[in-house]
Amino acid sequence: MTAAGDRLLARLPLVAAYVLMPLAVLAGRLAGRPEFSRSFGPQGLAPWLALAGLALLVCLGRDILARRRQARPAWVGLIPAAAAAAAVYLLLRLFGPALSQAQNLAPLLDELRLPALALFAAAWAWNFGTPRREDLARLGAILGAILVLDFLLTAIMARQVVLGGGFLLGGGQASSDTLAFLLCLALSATLDRSEARIEVRPEPAFEISGPGGAGTRRSGLARWLILAGLFASFSRSGLLAAGALILFLERGPLQERLALFCACILGIWMSLALPLARTNGGGGELGLAWHLTAVMEVLRQEPGAWLLGLPLGEPVALAMPDLGGLDWDPEAAGLAVSVFDIPSSWLRLLAGFGAGGPGLVLAGLLACALHGRSRFGFGLLLATLAAAALTPALHTPASAGALALACALAWQAPPEQVRSAPDQI
Repeated sequence: MTAAGDRLLARLPLVAAYVLMPLAVLAGRLAGRPEFSRSFGPQGLAPWLALAGLALLVCLGRDILARRRQARPAWVGLIPAAAAAAAVYLLLRLFGPALSQAQNLAPLLDELRLPALALFAAAWAWNFGTPRREDLARLGAILGAILVLDFLLTAIMARQVVLGGGFLLGGGQASSDTLAFLLCLALSATLDRSEARIEVRPEPAFEISGPGGAGTRRSGLARWLILAGLFASFSRSGLLAAGALILFLERGPLQERLALFCACILGIWMSLALPLARTNGGGGELGLAWHLTAVMEVLRQEPGAWLLGLPLGEPVALAMPDLGGLDWDPEAAGLAVSVFDIPSSWLRLLAGFGAGGPGLVLAGLLACALHGRSRFGFGLLLATLAAAALTPALHTPASAGALALACALAWQAPPEQVRSAPDQI
């Protein structure tokens, strides 16, 4: 396969997460088929399964072409693929009906999304390479422009400001938080734009050059489109993460960074205090504070769960019948809330897998940041700390997959830093 084809395959999963999945949501809304949006949108696994199938076909095609160049029978390469397909077919035929009826396995399979997507990203990067930071930033700019357009069209149609928009994408607060986290990942990719002091010719598509160069202007345009999309989303977790990235990791005048940080805080305050309309209401009946108290109470009663986690198939809040002053049935033990209902990824990992769950994820993020030696890696760590504390960012397929691919990119030391290492302090 040509170098251009490899570059296209390297960035294809990010293109799917940032562009194709939001467009799939729009297509589902226009066609009146919400199930299509759920399967192929940011909350669904269908795009990732399709990418996995495409990867298998590409690898099989490469093997056949390699055998043809070596004058070896090409059909020999089809034997492993045919055996694997037959095995999958037999397993689905034999165990598929039993698996669909095993409701107790559903929570476990739901919690395995994050490691599965992490393995997918590692396998994709191993076979096709990683995308470039500028690819991530440009895709974030495209998504930011889509969110700004959604916000403006929603305000025009509703004749009032609607937090997070919704005319094009809809989805309510959960969708806004997911898309905002994707924008924060792209914002992290712009943090190193002023670190380059290189003599090699920059990439023509997205240059990263010194202050005042054309690459800085292009990088700045992507940055402002990403920030505009974050403000249009009115996602509290996204604005908090973006404010932290700007204040602590960006370079530039302190006054500018403080002004942008205050603007992010103002956006959070507006979403909390102003009586503005919001698509699909403001969320569920139970807030994050309720789930935090419930999980801490159960962990207090079962100290061993700090190491092993709680049973995934059992409710975690049965010991709290009087929480919040609500009246429960005297015969009930409390409100049944399962692990997969927890709206915070860090809390959900703690409840499901013990302290080792969030600790392992944090260790992986920190390892990528230290190995890559770039602000990009530390930006991913900071953005994930903020977003996963307030939203299920690590358990949403689009955000989890994009984060895993971004970590694979952050693991590599940027070439501009390698060339300019002697000049750095």
